[in-house]
Amino acid sequence: MSLTEERELATHIGQTLARIRLERNFTQEQVAERLDVTVETISRFERGAVLPSVIRLFALADVFSVSVSQLLQNSSTRQSDLTAQVVESLERLNHDDQVWVGNWLTQLCERLNQRRPSRKR
Repeated sequence: MSLTEERELATHIGQTLARIRLERNFTQEQVAERLDVTVETISRFERGAVLPSVIRLFALADVFSVSVSQLLQNSSTRQSDLTAQVVESLERLNHDDQVWVGNWLTQLCERLNQRRPSRKR
């Protein structure tokens, strides 16, 4: 993994951590206290300045009551992980809403694809 890719990963993981922390109504101070680290450590994670260790990811997952795989998958830009996120979200909807979201997503992708110059495949 290149340094650029590592920085991008740290940024994506940081954004995921911040989003989940806010969804759980935690302050950075509360998370820091539960992990016995400084608030600056949590801030560095969320800004993507530091990539949390695997051990810290497990601890953060415990604090937020999510799986480590959720933290990583929600931080990923890999197409297969993004697809899994969409599928997971769709599975929580009833059939009619799944169809509506599927149609909307298809139309959105087609529209965005029309705006781009064509790429060789």
